Amino acid sequence: MTADERDAGPLRLVDVDNAPPGTFGELEPTSPPLTDAEGRIRLSFSRIDTYQNCPRKFRFRYVDRLPTLPSPHLSFGTSIHNALEAFHDRKLPEPPSEEELLTFLYDGWDHRGFAHLERDEQLAHYRHAQQVLRRYHARVAPSYRLPVTTEAWFEVPFEHEAVVVGAIDRIDADDDGDLHVVDYKTSRKARPRTEVARSLQLALYALACRNLYGRLPATVSLDFVVPGVTVTVPVDELDLEAARSAVLETAAAIRAERYPTTPNRLCDWCDHRAVCPAWPDDPAPSYGAMTTDVEERRRRLAREVRELRELEAGLERLASELELGS
Repeated sequence: MTADERDAGPLRLVDVDNAPPGTFGELEPTSPPLTDAEGRIRLSFSRIDTYQNCPRKFRFRYVDRLPTLPSPHLSFGTSIHNALEAFHDRKLPEPPSEEELLTFLYDGWDHRGFAHLERDEQLAHYRHAQQVLRRYHARVAPSYRLPVTTEAWFEVPFEHEAVVVGAIDRIDADDDGDLHVVDYKTSRKARPRTEVARSLQLALYALACRNLYGRLPATVSLDFVVPGVTVTVPVDELDLEAARSAVLETAAAIRAERYPTTPNRLCDWCDHRAVCPAWPDDPAPSYGAMTTDVEERRRRLAREVRELRELEAGLERLASELELGS
């Protein structure tokens, strides 16, 4: 589960009978809040990264709540993360076997991004994931030790302006009690050490570690699982003040509703290019995928509300019978 999924707001029941015509007044959806109860802008690394890449894309995704399409790349990463979380989360001193790790992959496989592929292509992705995890097991099992925690959820306040939420993949401790932050990456190539040292994500995770445990970690690492390379840097090589500035600047821009378009090399892969004003010469916008998603959600919501009302009616009948019989 991503930080944004975990940060999602609840669905609140409202009056069914007085709902406006043509709407689903039974449930009032609330999106992941951009502000919390204290008025702070609620951010995560992915939200900050999206805003820095293109503020308009941020608006499309987190303000307008336009749907994003699942992809093989994202589902592959989710599946590997699920398997590794299960591998390191078992409370036994001995590492799970390779067979168990592959079972974790099977149990945690995310099908969504592969649904449109032919079966042979789906199997190729799955077998690739198996190979990646076999190599991971051979690399990690000999020196396996229980981590301090996995998927460490955090909420770090930045003055009264912002709060950054997220989950650290793994936090280890050495024999001296020093902490070590580890984040998994499923990109095909490892990043150079200089780039890792400039990582905003790792700087935020270091600050989160201090918020959780009262002290900074000794090191932070990106474990590039596919090539089997871990890049580690001491925490004092991170620019924690720059991370703090990035949080506050992003929060201020969002509060001011500054969402300019920023065309860049990632636009070709953006789910929202069809409705982006930066590309006026593109074909006319197609809302087909979004419309389909809305209609699918409406049908599902209608079914679940109907089942809820039937259950409520049954409980009311039982309560009435009990009152009459008493």
